[in-house]
Amino acid sequence: MTKDELEVKISTLQNLVMQKNEELTQYAEQIKTLNKDLKDINKPKLTPLQFDELREAIEEAVGQFDFDDTDNYSYDFHIDYDNRIAIESFSFDNAYDLGQEIYNVIEELFAEDDAPEDDNQLNQD
Repeated sequence: MTKDELEVKISTLQNLVMQKNEELTQYAEQIKTLNKDLKDINKPKLTPLQFDELREAIEEAVGQFDFDDTDNYSYDFHIDYDNRIAIESFSFDNAYDLGQEIYNVIEELFAEDDAPEDDNQLNQD
């Protein structure tokens, strides 16, 4: 084989490898989608409106939770300048993160369904 023939053959093989890699990527994406569909097939279905209502319920529940209740925390003690033992602090500043975490866990229990045409009418009763 000549140098030119070898270069053409190398180029051809590189193109084939690139094409096959693209095909493999597409197959991997299809497998990922099918695995998600398989995982979701037996989950109860919720419409987007139901997901929104679920989110609102979670946010309301978190908003009503008493985050200043000292029984919900571990205490950090310190000694004051006058040698008194005091609690450094007790507060919870991540209510949104807690709500998001609860939502994410609940979201794993359900698969989102398409909204029916009369979704708005169902909730106006």
